[in-house]
Amino acid sequence: MTEYCGDTDKIALQRAIRLRKNLFALEPALANGGRFMNVLDPEAYGWDRVRALAEEDGLIVLTMVDREATLEKARKVFGLEIDLPCWEVFTGPAAAVTAHCATEIAERTLPEGWTVTGDTHPDEDRIEQCQELNQATGVVPAPGYYLRGDDVPGFLTCIWTETGTLAACASGTMRYHPEGRLGGWFFAGGVSVDSKQRRLGLGTYANASLLTESCKAFGWTHVLEQAHGANDASIAMIRRSGLAPAPGKATIAVNLSGGRTTR
Repeated sequence: MTEYCGDTDKIALQRAIRLRKNLFALEPALANGGRFMNVLDPEAYGWDRVRALAEEDGLIVLTMVDREATLEKARKVFGLEIDLPCWEVFTGPAAAVTAHCATEIAERTLPEGWTVTGDTHPDEDRIEQCQELNQATGVVPAPGYYLRGDDVPGFLTCIWTETGTLAACASGTMRYHPEGRLGGWFFAGGVSVDSKQRRLGLGTYANASLLTESCKAFGWTHVLEQAHGANDASIAMIRRSGLAPAPGKATIAVNLSGGRTTR
């Protein structure tokens, strides 16, 4: 599964996004989301260009935008019947978030013999195990090159049982252009917990460890996480990691493909 994930269309899109490396370097309003293009500022980028991207890719993501104004504009551009799934947005500054995460980790104890690893350039076996766990828990896996940190600096956190089985994972990237609206921000997500290891607080532990260690590695200034509004478990986990809702903001997908979006 490692390099690209999903059916033929999804793999083709992931390949196309990777080939836009030079575009991401030149355009602060865009970011490589691995599975989808991210548009950080549709007004600055231009809605005609947003529409062209959406028509080319089938699905693009408008990251942490003004919810109501953007939904209204998107319906004018794409029509009232357009599918516009939204994610709630949570943010926090580095000092406050990492202090909160340190407390969360200190107050939680992993079972005896369990270990936590964190990598900026994980090996193929580790990547594949995380992709498989993501898929098993309903989280669409990121491409292997993306988790490996080849084109976008990233961090992968894993929690392992005493027998070396992957119990939980979380990942994040420094995907945003340094001169863009979210320059210096870290995007965190991809949290998955093995169904046999639920109710141990492993999602919160993995997320808190990811945020703590990635901040040491990259020195990010702020962090962004997101979850669908109905996903109470993910929202609770994110808030336990010290992030707070961003008032009036949402991440909105423009979905012309008819396909499912991740939770």
